[in-house]
Amino acid sequence: MQITFRQIKIKDFEFLWQLHNAALKKYITETWGWDEDWQRRNFRENFNPNAGEIICADGKDAGFLWISEKESEIALVSIRLLPEFQNRGIGTKLIKRLLDKARAANKPVRLQVLKANPAKNLYEKLGFRVADETETHFLMRFPI
Repeated sequence: MQITFRQIKIKDFEFLWQLHNAALKKYITETWGWDEDWQRRNFRENFNPNAGEIICADGKDAGFLWISEKESEIALVSIRLLPEFQNRGIGTKLIKRLLDKARAANKPVRLQVLKANPAKNLYEKLGFRVADETETHFLMRFPI
């Protein structure tokens, strides 16, 4: 499977909204409950086409990746895949690529994941460890 990236465009709002629902609605509902109007309004207010990229798998829009690199660390801000692209190794491949980049730059990687989200298991398999937690999230770190 060929993985490529493309820049987000304003017209991608609806795709990203549907991705948000498909990837996170279950876990948000378990954590806080789901208010459709609030979620859509909040998503629209925070929509930023310059934050992240669309993940394409064999030419099809498959997900979203947002990485923020700072002088002292790299943050995996968000990685989301549509259900039909999950459990196919795409997320693992992208995270491993990020970890290779972090090692080369000698920077730790951090992320946060909802406690209700089983993606935590993947992050742990890849070497992330829980560094802290809030009532709703695990704050994880991949040390270098």
